[in-house]
Amino acid sequence: MIDIKVGWQSGVAVSAKEAKIILDPTSGRRVGKNAYVLVSHAHADHTYGLGTKARKYAAAETIAIYEEVSRKRLGDVVPVKLGQRIRAGDINIIPLNAGHMLGSTQFLLETPEKTILYTGDINCVDTLTTESAHQGKCDELIMEATYGDPFYVFPNRQKVYARIVEWAAAQARNGKAPIFQVYAAGKAQEIVRLFNLYTTLPVIASPSVSRVNEAHIRFGIKLKYDDASGREGSELVRGVHVFVTTYRDAMTFSGKSSRAVATGWALRMPSRNFAAFPLSSHADFRQLASYVKATGARKIYVYTGYADVFSEYLRKQLSVDARPLPALAQTELSDFQIS
Repeated sequence: MIDIKVGWQSGVAVSAKEAKIILDPTSGRRVGKNAYVLVSHAHADHTYGLGTKARKYAAAETIAIYEEVSRKRLGDVVPVKLGQRIRAGDINIIPLNAGHMLGSTQFLLETPEKTILYTGDINCVDTLTTESAHQGKCDELIMEATYGDPFYVFPNRQKVYARIVEWAAAQARNGKAPIFQVYAAGKAQEIVRLFNLYTTLPVIASPSVSRVNEAHIRFGIKLKYDDASGREGSELVRGVHVFVTTYRDAMTFSGKSSRAVATGWALRMPSRNFAAFPLSSHADFRQLASYVKATGARKIYVYTGYADVFSEYLRKQLSVDARPLPALAQTELSDFQIS
């Protein structure tokens, strides 16, 4: 029997006899050049592995978005396609759709002894820019639990869309420009697409959002907008429009405006001087629980977010072996070190 170790070590680590795999490493400090690095999507907290010297794999969409955000070109990352097998020693790696954002990927690891599924960040409902996560089957599941608390049950997505449009239309009727501060990759494009489909309001995007928009357009996501840094965009900023920007972009707004955010955390945000809509690119508590049940997994490792809460729920309600992802001692993975 092959000894396979699963745990956390600057990322989710799976160690077998002939292959060392690290999924979404949070730094390159303990990632050796002989490891296989799998990057699930292009959000900044998941892309550290793209800068390592290891063998790196990510969806072409993830690579394109990363290059737009970082303004760096990657020449040593192998693009993967959904369903296409990657051989890593004695393990087959199969990329599956995660539904979280364009290019987001789960990874199914087929070992000689068992199958292990790594979800990364997943979303189990269709959005305007993504399809819901592929429902995988596995023996063991490594699952994120960002919203793994029973409190986080999101409203119907179509109803949230309607609320966003209604709010923005009301601001526009009052001569105010609705401004959405969201993540540049993923959520921003969903907001742009929403207003393209259901309103005639012009959409302006900040430069960082515009760059990611272009990556989406190259992969077939239809988005109509103007870049705020361009002449046409600058002129539109003075009128009534929808402005899509990020939390970090330092943009000045002329004229009257109203600010909004769109995030799952809106369910617990106190009432302030902005609108908050519970629109998330993550699975909520019920989706996570349903996903776990459908996998048929005998063992579940939970990480991020409400790992303790969600693990306890799975043990009590589904009677499965669920636990937070354990830390691995460096002595167990010594060849992950860079020599």
